[in-house]
Amino acid sequence: MMTVEVDISGIEAGLRRLAAKEKKVQRAGLKKAAEAIADRLRENTPYYDGKRDGKWKAQRQFEKETGSNNGDFAHLRDDIKISNMNQFGEVFVGFGKETYWRVHFTEMGTIKQKPQAFIQRTEEEMRRKVMTIMVKEFKRGLGL
Repeated sequence: MMTVEVDISGIEAGLRRLAAKEKKVQRAGLKKAAEAIADRLRENTPYYDGKRDGKWKAQRQFEKETGSNNGDFAHLRDDIKISNMNQFGEVFVGFGKETYWRVHFTEMGTIKQKPQAFIQRTEEEMRRKVMTIMVKEFKRGLGL
């Protein structure tokens, strides 16, 4: 009877290296795609640069509750944030603490303002481009 021994320690080490590299590649691909989305969202976000002072009741109430008073509040397009990759491999692109609470007024509209749907439009415009960016980054990172 003949016995054959197979040493798989090299394969295991290679798989560990590939798994570590894969996380790094995933993070880089997601970051690049998120930056592209943030840039497009910044372009699509409505911006008012008129002479109105911008101080209104809701802003004053928000400043009172949070204890922040920066005088003039930030525009939506100036407060776009990208999160780090979480444990589920997700990255979020959205608005920061100063502006998140008022995005829905512009996105969905109010009694006196038509909905502008800039977030929805950005998502539709970037869907294919994001996949292209991620595939390109994954291939480059894994050496394919």
